[in-house]
Amino acid sequence: MTSVRRALAISFAERYALIVLALAGSMLVARLLTPEEIGIYSVSLAVIGIAQVLRDFGIGSFLIQEKELTDDHVRTAFGFSLLIGSTLFIAAFFAAPFAARFYDEARMIDTLRISSLNFLVLPFCSISLSLLRRDMAFKHIAAVNLTAAVVGFVVIISTAYHGFGPNSMALGAVAGNVTTGIGAWLARSDRKLLLPSFVYWRKLLGFGAQNSAASIVTTISMDINDLVLGKVLGFAPVAIISRAQGLMNLFHRDTMAAIRNVAFPAFAKAHREGEELDARHTASVTSVTAIAWPFYGFAALFSLEILRLMFGPQWDSAASLVPYFCLAGALAATSNLVLNAVMAVGRIDLVARAELIFQPIRAALIIAAAVIFKSLLACAIAYLLAFALHPPFLYFIKQRCIPNHFPALMGGLWSSAKATLLCLSPAAAVATYASNTGAGAVTTPELLVAALLTAIAWPAAIAFTRHPLRDDPLFSRFTRHIPCLSRS
Repeated sequence: MTSVRRALAISFAERYALIVLALAGSMLVARLLTPEEIGIYSVSLAVIGIAQVLRDFGIGSFLIQEKELTDDHVRTAFGFSLLIGSTLFIAAFFAAPFAARFYDEARMIDTLRISSLNFLVLPFCSISLSLLRRDMAFKHIAAVNLTAAVVGFVVIISTAYHGFGPNSMALGAVAGNVTTGIGAWLARSDRKLLLPSFVYWRKLLGFGAQNSAASIVTTISMDINDLVLGKVLGFAPVAIISRAQGLMNLFHRDTMAAIRNVAFPAFAKAHREGEELDARHTASVTSVTAIAWPFYGFAALFSLEILRLMFGPQWDSAASLVPYFCLAGALAATSNLVLNAVMAVGRIDLVARAELIFQPIRAALIIAAAVIFKSLLACAIAYLLAFALHPPFLYFIKQRCIPNHFPALMGGLWSSAKATLLCLSPAAAVATYASNTGAGAVTTPELLVAALLTAIAWPAAIAFTRHPLRDDPLFSRFTRHIPCLSRS
């Protein structure tokens, strides 16, 4: 069995490899497809977003957590997956014309029907992947996921190049899932061909219903933004705001996902050993913000240049929205790990309650901004307002089970703020120089110089401001060969 440490290392490597591949795909797709075509695919995904949550139904988690797993458990899970997948496929396939008529976009029919094929494929993926996770076979999982990502990447780029429009992204998703299903089955040590069954249907139904309740509300609240924006503002604005938010998500979604995968078991272990969990949480937030805030600050300073470099000039209109999303991400970094700590002490009820309250409020703010102001800027400001309210709300939730010690938290955040301001000073100087010369946008060489100066200034800022992160063994190992930064 793979050790936990090795499993985490493999999981991190897989995560970042997938991020790099997805980023490369986004950069190429942004040049091959128009914003309207990407918007059609985004809205199509939002249309079937609820179905995606129902399709999962917690079946994978059921298999992983079952103490005495038998063939009948696996057969029941497979039977439920096939039943749910087939039902959702039929519903999505025949609902496609109605969705296309609602948005007055005939191209959505083919995109939705191609995407609905995933409901038939995913049962064969989820069962095998869940059994591999149960066995801690993360090396095999990484190989399967990376292979599927490469196949999906090739299909998307080749079909987009040959003029398939929004359908290219749908075809790539189907190809990737087919590859996952085949690869996961081949990676299993016991390649049994089990027939579907419903022996443990009551047990699975009870588990899945509880697991899906909060997920459904969260998904509805998130996907309804694209649905309303697509109807009120059009498909191209959906893609524009998605691209602007995408820069924030490089850290908020992708990097934080890897951090949370480690934080949750670490918090749980600390709780079992009687460690003061608030101190561990404060230390984690202090470290996260020391990395997140410079990232968001740099992205906000050079939003236009980064978008042009990554996706081309057709996305320039998204640049003005990026600073608002980056500020929202910076605020979220102060509370991203709260629910992990709450879950670590066994209060899943508080986690579900927090999501059921916040997600609808966030969605309502953005929808109101779209309907009332009909402006992408108003939507970005509404998103920022939601995430300004989120940290106080989460710390109120945390207080119910883990007492907050705000002086220590504020001290850690102040240390991160000082380090951020110091390490971003060279980048701000480059941006100011470009502005004063009248050039407008920073050139690509200047952008790369600014990035290099920020990368050099960051460890110096951590050391100079005596940020708690400087005592981390990894940071010490990184800086011990730098004379001006090494510590006795």
